[in-house]
Amino acid sequence: MARSAYTPDDQAAQLYARYKRARETEAQLKDPVRTQAAADLRAGATVGELAKLTGLTAEWFRRIAREEGIDRLRPPTVGRLKAGDEAP
Repeated sequence: MARSAYTPDDQAAQLYARYKRARETEAQLKDPVRTQAAADLRAGATVGELAKLTGLTAEWFRRIAREEGIDRLRPPTVGRLKAGDEAP
């Protein structure tokens, strides 16, 4: 397959480089943020609070809580484990 002759203009090259740096920074911070989140969830922080602070989804923090065996602060209100339903 032939290589493309594409060369981005300066503005596009700067944008792509900026995005690449942001992704690299995110990769560097992911483990420390996960460790801190686990500690904060144990200390009583909610997944919603952490989501607002980080811009990540609440589900990302719910997964951490489940993996770490951290009890829920309230029962689920939707889904197959909502209050009043039997666990499968």
